[in-house]
Amino acid sequence: MITLKDRSPTETRVEVSSSVNLLSPWVHEELRVRRWRQRFALGLLALVVAIAGGWAYERIVLAQVEADLRGEEATAESLQGRIADLAPVQTYVDGVDRRARAVQQQMATDVAFSEVLEALADATPGGARIESLSVDLPTGVGVTIAPDGTITDVTRGLVAAGCPGPDPFAVLEVIGCVTLSGTAADRGTVGQLVIALGAAKQFSEPFITTTTTDEGASVTFSGSVALTPKVFSGRYDDRAALTGLSDETGDETGGESGEGSE
Repeated sequence: MITLKDRSPTETRVEVSSSVNLLSPWVHEELRVRRWRQRFALGLLALVVAIAGGWAYERIVLAQVEADLRGEEATAESLQGRIADLAPVQTYVDGVDRRARAVQQQMATDVAFSEVLEALADATPGGARIESLSVDLPTGVGVTIAPDGTITDVTRGLVAAGCPGPDPFAVLEVIGCVTLSGTAADRGTVGQLVIALGAAKQFSEPFITTTTTDEGASVTFSGSVALTPKVFSGRYDDRAALTGLSDETGDETGGESGEGSE
């Protein structure tokens, strides 16, 4: 007798259960469509949430921009009011600047005669004496002044009259002529005077026209020397110094300077 233990593995019974799908294919199709509808609804909901979030963010940004714009408009209105308040100051400053321009135009050819006399005294050697002198300055033909107040013309529009010199054909930048006469101990002293005048920056082309020896051995001389542009005083060249204003001054400090000037 063969028992269960004696059976081979291949002889073990295998129970197979069979199943039958009683659902119609249309039902499966309906379930699949329903799942797709659910997925589409979830995607649409996510899209709506994203659009709503973006719209809300844009509204917040727009509100912030509008607030900033209102602040800037208020600032601009305040500044316009300050500008209107400073209009009289600007009118005063413009008037001062016009007067400074007129003064600078008229006094551009101002000559420092004290410097001329001092240089002449320094050039006069011992044993010589200047007894008389006259200065011939031409009438200016006008000088062009740049908007910033600078003057580029060396002679500033002055066309000097003919001043006798050792070289009558020399073209020199001179603005006037000094005619002088005096006495000296001897001709050597007169020569020292000529050399000293030629070395001074204020003078150019010194020339002695006549020398006369007196019975007492003293020498009487007369001559001339040209004036160079170095004798311009330049006291009116700095327009900022004339007006008390500076281009580096800002709008706020400019307003304070204008009020202080008044």
